[in-house]
Amino acid sequence: MITTYYDDIALFMNIPKQNNSDMLDNGWWNILPQNLIKWIRLGRFDRPVGFWLLVLPGWWVLPLTNLNLKNCITLMFIFLLGAIVMRAAGCTINDMWDKDIDKKISRTKTRPLASGEISNLQASYFLIMMLLIGFICLYQLNIKTWFVAISAIPLVILYPLAKRFTKWPQIILGLTFSWAVPTAWSAANEEWNLGIFIMYLATVFWIIGYDTIYGCQDRNEDEIIGIKNSAISAKNFLTLFLGCSYSLMFILLMISGYLLNNNIFWYIGVSICGLHLTYQVIKIKNIEQNNPLKIFKSNVYLGLILTFSSLGNHITS
Repeated sequence: MITTYYDDIALFMNIPKQNNSDMLDNGWWNILPQNLIKWIRLGRFDRPVGFWLLVLPGWWVLPLTNLNLKNCITLMFIFLLGAIVMRAAGCTINDMWDKDIDKKISRTKTRPLASGEISNLQASYFLIMMLLIGFICLYQLNIKTWFVAISAIPLVILYPLAKRFTKWPQIILGLTFSWAVPTAWSAANEEWNLGIFIMYLATVFWIIGYDTIYGCQDRNEDEIIGIKNSAISAKNFLTLFLGCSYSLMFILLMISGYLLNNNIFWYIGVSICGLHLTYQVIKIKNIEQNNPLKIFKSNVYLGLILTFSSLGNHITS
């Protein structure tokens, strides 16, 4: 019954069935002309989990502000479109930096840039188009939010390079992907609150955890070619590392809820998320038997739980 429930959500959110492949064979994109599919794959539009994970922290923040429900939902749609195109831009930057590395990894060697389907120049045009659409989304928000969002650009550029100079590039990714938290708070024109910075840190630890799980897919090949990431660095204490990351997320979410004066709906949602985080840690103990990609993708459900609990908090406050 639980599996069916998750499958229904996955179908609604257009999340393809779990597998280890970077290039999915079946999906809505198959109805498009063949020469468009390579662009779908470059922007990872065929793998929507990434943009859901990017937007969901913003989604669970917006209902915690003083916005009315109509304006809150309007901003949620703007943030969703922005997340789709900015994730596509980030993936393009990442693939341009990592083209030579991707050729050596079985999971990534068929990506459009690594395989030669798309040139760096063509990818640059695509990147500019995504950034322009992202700017249009940003233009709908207040000026304060422009500065908050633009200040994340150095992190966006830094992350693809981080795996070359640090053993813990997931920290940079966590700082980057969590930027939706202060951006959403700023978009609602709220005064800065310690609680929102605590929530930002909670999100950072969540992302460090789930991206470490994601990195377990390529751990053996990454070690051979000298790529650095937390899945390799924490290989001998992976369960402890994830347990600490997820515990910090849980504790910080509880603290931020108190500082933001959230009601019981928030704490119920966080408690359910705590159970889900525990489930992930238990599953990762047998990483060879359990599909790390499937565990990684399940974090979308965690983000949805927090979003619905945040909406419940908003409606009943």
